[in-house]
Amino acid sequence: MKSLILLCLSYFLISTVGAQTLGRRAFVGLVVSEKENQLVVDSVMPHSMAEKAGLQKFDLIQTIDNVSVNTPRKYQDVCKEIGEGEEVSIQYVRNNRAKVVRTNAIPYPRYNPDWAEVVYGEVAIKGCLSRTMIYKPKGITKAPGIFFIPGYNCSSIEIFAANFNGKMIEGWVKSGFAVYTVEKSGMGDSRGCKLCIDVDLQTDIQLFEKAYNDFSHLNFIDSNQLYIWGHSMGGIIAPLIVTRKPVAGIMVFGTVFRPWSEFLLEMHRVQKPLLDSLSFEETENFTRLIQKIYFEFFVLKKSPAQLYEQAEYQTLVETELEYKKGKEEMWGRHWRFWQQLDSINLAKAWQNLNCKVLVLHGKADFIQCAAVEPYLICEAVNSTHRGHATLVSIQGLDHLIMNSKDYTEAVQNMNAKAYLKGNFNTELLNETIKWLQTQIGKRP
Repeated sequence: MKSLILLCLSYFLISTVGAQTLGRRAFVGLVVSEKENQLVVDSVMPHSMAEKAGLQKFDLIQTIDNVSVNTPRKYQDVCKEIGEGEEVSIQYVRNNRAKVVRTNAIPYPRYNPDWAEVVYGEVAIKGCLSRTMIYKPKGITKAPGIFFIPGYNCSSIEIFAANFNGKMIEGWVKSGFAVYTVEKSGMGDSRGCKLCIDVDLQTDIQLFEKAYNDFSHLNFIDSNQLYIWGHSMGGIIAPLIVTRKPVAGIMVFGTVFRPWSEFLLEMHRVQKPLLDSLSFEETENFTRLIQKIYFEFFVLKKSPAQLYEQAEYQTLVETELEYKKGKEEMWGRHWRFWQQLDSINLAKAWQNLNCKVLVLHGKADFIQCAAVEPYLICEAVNSTHRGHATLVSIQGLDHLIMNSKDYTEAVQNMNAKAYLKGNFNTELLNETIKWLQTQIGKRP
């Protein structure tokens, strides 16, 4: 489902972890693609291990440390376990001649902005070490903290500096808040972990639960002023990880309340005319057929491979569920991720939550696309804890926190990656800061 892919859509001792063991990953620095069962170099990043080794565009990479890498996935599997300083052997072909080069791995550069002290740490869960990055305000010994949960996609926290997430973090830190981020399974420096794309939603939840526990014990964060930020899928996870730990407040944006299979139908009705230029009649025909597939997938718990066996479904299973024979991936995650998501009772989670909640909605957000979602979150919270939830709707705000006047412009801006060109919507950030300062001001 191409439209769903848009739904968001890296050495300091953490006090509860023990001895620091996680080093920096190698900055391999190859952009690669698969062509005719061969791994082709599309570009070489400057100052990387690949540049040091003399690799060039159009080289065919055959093995890394004697492991065959003929697909981007196999390349990623090998590279994620290479640490700084390790000797690496790369076998490749250039101009029909086989070559071998050996070099020492260059560590990925550390992020060192002038507005924060970045503390690198780790979280251990089930034999897996995941990298944490905590942004501390300079000159503050104990700060209120924000635990950051991003969208569902499998990307490193170290790319935040180049997108809207980094803008939010910078704004909060400059306002006196420490911000804690953690890599998803197998991303960034993480070692001994399954890749994010291979794990299910419960793995994500367990990781964020463990990381939130570490966050709550950091000696430079005020344990009485712990807040959570959840964007998109992060807004679903946020109320699920605090059942055993106190939290002063939760902020969510661009997230959903209803079961996933129900939300998807509304999403299609909004997005198909926008993204695929379908008429509303064509969209309705599509939606009624995909609804049957969703019932068997989400309710009957059939796998994409089982659904593909039905002739009526084959085309949509390929194009919308993005099924490929022999693959377990679906919409950028393991297919079980989505079945688990649909099973979560978010009404129960929000009703049982006893903290202040800020729910934010962008009126140009064609991805979240339903004003009823933030409304229902607020109603559920306030039904059991009157006055705890506040809803703020922002005109001209889209899913990637850009200035977009409406859905159509949001699509154009997203395709053009306008958030990289200074199109960040500061109103959302300002609303969160105002709300946070209000909550802190109310505390004794």
